[in-house]
Order: sequence, then C-alpha cells, then structure tokens
Amino acid sequence: MAVVQASFLYQWLTAEPDPEVIVIDLRETWTVGPILRLLDIVIHRLRPAVKNAGVLRVTQRGFRMVYAAPLAAGGVSLAIGGLLITLIGVMRDTMSTTQLAVGLGAVLAGIAVTRDRRSWDTLRETRPVELLVAALEPPDPPTQTDSSDTEIDSGGLPHDRPDQTDATAVSSEHSTKPESPPRDES
Repeated sequence: MAVVQASFLYQWLTAEPDPEVIVIDLRETWTVGPILRLLDIVIHRLRPAVKNAGVLRVTQRGFRMVYAAPLAAGGVSLAIGGLLITLIGVMRDTMSTTQLAVGLGAVLAGIAVTRDRRSWDTLRETRPVELLVAALEPPDPPTQTDSSDTEIDSGGLPHDRPDQTDATAVSSEHSTKPESPPRDES
C-alpha cells in the first residue's frame, strides 16, 4: 500500500484541489463509482497476501534496478522486443526483409544502450531529458489580472480601457462628434 500511496498518480489524484476548480467525487458517480468500490474490495482483500508475498519484494527490487540504470533496462527491453519480432517472423514463416531489419536493428540498438549505466538522477540533468521534460510539462497557469484595467464591451468580450494619455483618448477630445451619454455600469 505504501508503494501505491507514494506513486505520482496517487498523489496527483488525492492532492488538495485548487479553490477555483470544480471537484467531482468520482466515488459518487454511476460510471466510475462501482469500479472504484470493486477496486477497494480487491485491494483490501489482497493487501495481507501482498505484504507477505515475495512478489512485492521482487517488484520493488525491479523498480530500484530500473531507477539505478534506466537506459540499461530500456536496452534490455528493446533487445528482447527485437528478438521477439525476429522469432515471430521465423516461426510464422513470413519473415520479410523489413521485419528482419527492424528486429535485428532493435536487438543491436538494445545491446548498445545497455552499456550506459547512468542513474535517473544523472540522466535527468542531461540536455535531451531537460528538453523532453520541458516539452511535456503543462504550461504555468495564467496570472491574475487587475479587474480595474479591464472592462466588458457590448459584445461581452473583455478589453483594456484606454489610458488617458492614449492617442485615442486625446484625439476624441478634439473630435467634432457630440459626446454620447455615459453608460450605466450597474
């Protein structure tokens, strides 16, 4: 249970909401509520078994190994995937040149990548990873604007009020048009 509660997804789902955001409790919905109740029952019954099982220790050890050398772990996965692509083509007797090239290319790339033993913390500081994180990060929320600088026009769209030193305000003083009555803003 501690592994689940420490995960990013769990913390994101259970974080305190922004006061300006409408929060819907998914446990009370008809579509997601039954699924969540079923998951609660299954997790509650499996929790004692998982605590004593070796599966949890093996899973935790696997996560630690991937965190310690993520490129090496990815390289092993890539090499295994390349072998599977090649073996499936051979077993079905439908091996094409493209399938052989992709399979062997994946195996060779996987073997080459397994030589990199940098940890995630080290990789996180590299330029390609920083660019990838910057590209996938959500944008910063918009800043609050001062409501005194914005008024609503007749079409319901906000626009900035002209400053008194603005050219439109100065030129309107010298125009020969009669002034329109002031608008009631209440």
